[in-house]
Amino acid sequence: MQPEDNLEIICRASAFFRTTQPQPVEGFARAREALLALCELLEQIADSIPGDIDRPICSSLTRELTPFICSIHRFEEETLYPLAQRQNGTAGQSDETIERLKHEHLEDRCFAEELTEALRELGERKVPQNPDALGYMLRGFFEAMRRHVAFESEHLRPYVH
Repeated sequence: MQPEDNLEIICRASAFFRTTQPQPVEGFARAREALLALCELLEQIADSIPGDIDRPICSSLTRELTPFICSIHRFEEETLYPLAQRQNGTAGQSDETIERLKHEHLEDRCFAEELTEALRELGERKVPQNPDALGYMLRGFFEAMRRHVAFESEHLRPYVH
């Protein structure tokens, strides 16, 4: 998919989750699609460093990244996680899983703030001081995000219907 297409998916999802109280099924599907589009876009940016950076995409993503991540996390924590806990009906492992996911959300938000600054610099045509480190930073975020999405899909999908 083209970077512009991925950015459009992210922007639409960001607006959707900020302005809508989605039903679990629709929200779950849209969140997965948008998070994976974000991962693909970040991978495209990482692959373009240092020489062929799409600076307008970086600038646009700078404005969207943290609000986008926060809006999806809010939906998951306020809608999906309580739903899974209610439907599971037992404490223990389910509660531990939800706490793990919430902790990952906190880490993702902090990481997204760091990425926002790095993307801002790319968007402003600044040359990364260490292109390899920036590429690893981007890859670290999107690989962790892909694992998180896969884990949530596996563990929450049975409760979303």
